[in-house]
Amino acid sequence: MLEQELYRPIANWLKGFLNRYYRNAREIIVEDTSRSTVAAFLAKHDLLRWKPESRIFDIKVDISGAILLPLRHQLVLKLAIAEVKVGAVNLRSFSQALGYAKVVHPSHAFIISPKGWSSSLHQLVRDFNRIDVLEYARGQHIIVAKWNLSSASIRPGDVLAYGQAVV
Repeated sequence: MLEQELYRPIANWLKGFLNRYYRNAREIIVEDTSRSTVAAFLAKHDLLRWKPESRIFDIKVDISGAILLPLRHQLVLKLAIAEVKVGAVNLRSFSQALGYAKVVHPSHAFIISPKGWSSSLHQLVRDFNRIDVLEYARGQHIIVAKWNLSSASIRPGDVLAYGQAVV
């Protein structure tokens, strides 16, 4: 299986997740951005005005999402990102996704693989209780999840950190 084969089903799942999470959203856009940048994605959809610093987001995240929400008589932009891996998420791939989340500062950040995560990442987070490494901004944590190929979704319990749930 190629990583690119997972982009469409994971993008579809992310769009559904965001639609359920943001029921009052004015607009939700989710796309494969593996061959462009987050800045180009936002520019393409005329969203740069809501997040001016995003003009310099010259990073290629596999899947990007944008949510326009009405808030106090104006629109607010929230972002979501997902990195996709074919192999188990290891410390290196996790660090890459964490770096993207620190730059983009999305409301939701995922790293997803049908193989789940490596034993070293598992030990760091669960055995050594280093849940802090999942945090990319105050109160915001990247979700490391196992992709279920047959259901094209993330099943409850298929996330690395305890206490995290994905709808």
